[in-house]
Order: sequence, then C-alpha cells, then structure tokens
Amino acid sequence: MQQIARQFAERLNHALDNLDIPTPSRERAVILSKMVGITKQQAWSLLEGHVKPDAELLQQLADELEVETEWLLGE
Repeated sequence: MQQIARQFAERLNHALDNLDIPTPSRERAVILSKMVGITKQQAWSLLEGHVKPDAELLQQLADELEVETEWLLGE
C-alpha cells in the first residue's frame, strides 16, 4: 500500500508539473486542495505519498489532470 501511495505521488506531481503548478509543496498543496475540493492537509498527504486517494477522488483527480486513473496508479 505504501509503495502504491508513493508511486501515485510521483505521478500526481509529474502531472502537476505538466500544468506548470508551482513546485513548493505548501503552494502546490493549496492549489491542489482548491482544484479538487479537499483540505490542504489531505492534498499534502497525497503529494508526499503518505496516502492514496479513494476511488472517487482518484477519478476526480484524473479528470482534472486529464490523465487515466490507471496511469496515476502506475498500472
């Protein structure tokens, strides 16, 4: 599970890089939280690879970032 969360975080950060979202973690967490309607703490946990999103949030992120859910999970 932890490996999946880390891989997800790498893919999430890569997708945000492609959108030119600023890279400092604090700034990026604020932007991500507003983008998908989650708390800054939840966004930070996703970006740092501490947790993986549930199915609903995963789909929301994939839609927002215009990527496949499978890609975000590294499948």
